[in-house]
Amino acid sequence: MVSEAIKIIHQKGYSGLSIRELAGKVGISEPAIYRHFRSKEEIILRILERMNRFGDLLRQELNKLPDARSKIKKLVEMHLEFLEANREMTSVIFSEEIFEPREGIQQKVREIIRSRREFLDQLLEVARQNKEVVDVPAQELSIVILGYLRMTVLEWRTANFSFSLQDRGQRIIETLDKIIFIKDVS
Repeated sequence: MVSEAIKIIHQKGYSGLSIRELAGKVGISEPAIYRHFRSKEEIILRILERMNRFGDLLRQELNKLPDARSKIKKLVEMHLEFLEANREMTSVIFSEEIFEPREGIQQKVREIIRSRREFLDQLLEVARQNKEVVDVPAQELSIVILGYLRMTVLEWRTANFSFSLQDRGQRIIETLDKIIFIKDVS
C-alpha cells in the first residue's frame, strides 16, 4: 500500500493522495484502508519510515568500508541507485506540500535529516583528522556532498528522468574526489 501511495503522490501530488484513491488503487474498501492507516499523514509517515530504513542500510554498508573515499563513493552510489530504482520517491522528497504544517511529519523529516547529517559529519570529521579530506569543517563538507546529490536528483527529476542517474553519479564521485579529498603524494 505504501508503494501505491508513493505512485499516487508521483502522479497527482500530495493533494491527489486520498484514502479513497488509495483504496481504489489497491482494490480494497476505504474502511479496510483505515485498518492499516488512521490518516493520510500516517501514510506519509510510513513512506518516511521506508526512507529511514534505507538510511539504516546505508550506514551498515558504509561501516564495512575502510576509508572515507570509498565510503563517500558508496554513499553517492547507493543514494542514486535507490532513487533510480524508486524514481517516484523523488515526488515525495521534493514535495514541500507534504511537509508544511504537519508537526508529526516535519518532526520525522527533521529526524531523518539529522541522522544522515550526523553520520556524514562524523565520517568526514574522522577523515579530516586523518588528513584524508581538505581542512574544512565536516559540517560544511556534508552540505557540499548532500547539496550536490540533491541538485543532481532534482535536475534528473525535472528532466523527466531522461538521463542515467548512475552515469551522473560517476561524475559526482570524480568531482568530489577532486575538491574534497587530499591526493596521496607519496
